[in-house]
Amino acid sequence: MSGIAKVLVLAVLYGMALPQAMAEGFYGALDLGQTNEGDACNNGLVGSCSGTSTAFRVGGGYQFVPMWSAEVSYADYGNASTGGPAGDWRASGLQASGIGTFPVWRDISVIGKVGLARTDFKLSATSRSSTTTNLAVGAGVQYEFSKSIAFRAQYEDLGTVGDANTTGTTKLTLLSAGVLFRF
Repeated sequence: MSGIAKVLVLAVLYGMALPQAMAEGFYGALDLGQTNEGDACNNGLVGSCSGTSTAFRVGGGYQFVPMWSAEVSYADYGNASTGGPAGDWRASGLQASGIGTFPVWRDISVIGKVGLARTDFKLSATSRSSTTTNLAVGAGVQYEFSKSIAFRAQYEDLGTVGDANTTGTTKLTLLSAGVLFRF
């Protein structure tokens, strides 16, 4: 049996042995965070530049077993204000992810996230826009307040967004904190 197969078998067995405090079912999520548009200020057309912005995300998901869930969300990633003739860059998008939740101590878990992020990226000065779909990966921690409410903090890398020929490109990352509401 290969190393990957052994890890998968152990992960499934571990997930089946978890307590029901992390019960299966539907949930909603609200996150607030800060994006970093890594390359937004590396352009010759900027004045005073801010490559960070406030982000808001709303989503929902289904927890299939205590350890694995799937989530879909919409996010407004805010804008990078370039302060020059290039105008502002604004980003928003949809994300679909698989999430692994791995308990480490009492009500605290480590979470890992892998999925696809479809990001709309707009440049205000020219009204140009582009849409990219990238692999999105993330990691974080989750604290179970109760069977129906959890708090999570996570870091996500949404890849390079934009188009070099129309809007320019930038690497988009998100650091967020939020609440899960289980139904």
